Amino acid sequence: MQSANFKPITPNSEWIVGKYGLMNVHCQLRGEKTIIEPSNWRIPMQWQGYHYQNFDDQPYMLLLNSGGGFVEGDVSHLTVHMDDRTRALVTTTASSKFYKCLGGHKSTEIVDVHVGADCLFEFYPDEAIPFRSSRVERLNRFELQSSSRLFATDMISAGRVHYGNPEIFDFDSMYSEFIITIDGRPVIIDRIVANSPSEIAAFHDLWKGCHHMATVYAYANDLPKGIEDAVSEQVANVEAAIAGASRIGNLIVARILAKETWQAHEAVYNAWQVLRPSLAYKEARPIRKC
Repeated sequence: MQSANFKPITPNSEWIVGKYGLMNVHCQLRGEKTIIEPSNWRIPMQWQGYHYQNFDDQPYMLLLNSGGGFVEGDVSHLTVHMDDRTRALVTTTASSKFYKCLGGHKSTEIVDVHVGADCLFEFYPDEAIPFRSSRVERLNRFELQSSSRLFATDMISAGRVHYGNPEIFDFDSMYSEFIITIDGRPVIIDRIVANSPSEIAAFHDLWKGCHHMATVYAYANDLPKGIEDAVSEQVANVEAAIAGASRIGNLIVARILAKETWQAHEAVYNAWQVLRPSLAYKEARPIRKC
């Protein structure tokens, strides 16, 4: 039974089949266990079901883009509504690949999440990879309550850095935003805007010669004092990574720059290992994606 506050997006009859992927996800309690109910499920947005990896009350949901990536004009839209006291982790089965856009249009990936009171939401997707001549739009928006708990990651690669003639910052444009609000007040507005060759070329200096940037966001109203120092130490404790963490109130943000994909992933996992016991009251462990 859906809660009164759950308002899924209704598919538009003008959307072209296969071009606008949509999934509305409702997390609700059944006894003391969270269950996940997807609705308005439109290809190529799909899911591989969910499992209880830790044999507890928290489901792990795996998202799948059956098209393999985003071609010009594609849109995917994930909405998640979490009833109060629910717990869930959402991840992906592979990276988000943005293919070339030669007609001047863009490809768009949207994530909208409402996290209820006393909820835990963990968002741990794979990286976004902008191919040569792609035009990328990424919108990640999280609405929290003061009693919510959040661990979220965002990772962007410079392109297919080991593919033939490397595609390093060879996309045509990128707009990427990550917004977190708590009780209706914005606490994080993190944007990348690059629309011209000079703005895209600036990535070489801004990323210090690295090819991957990952960001970790964590919030809980009772994060222990000094945990940000442990996060900063562990994200930087990866070969060739440039990383650090900062804290404002009960919000922690860690930024990671890395030359190789595995280095960025390892640094993100290190942050999760530090933060998860305080957020989810259990240890981090590698996520099963099968």
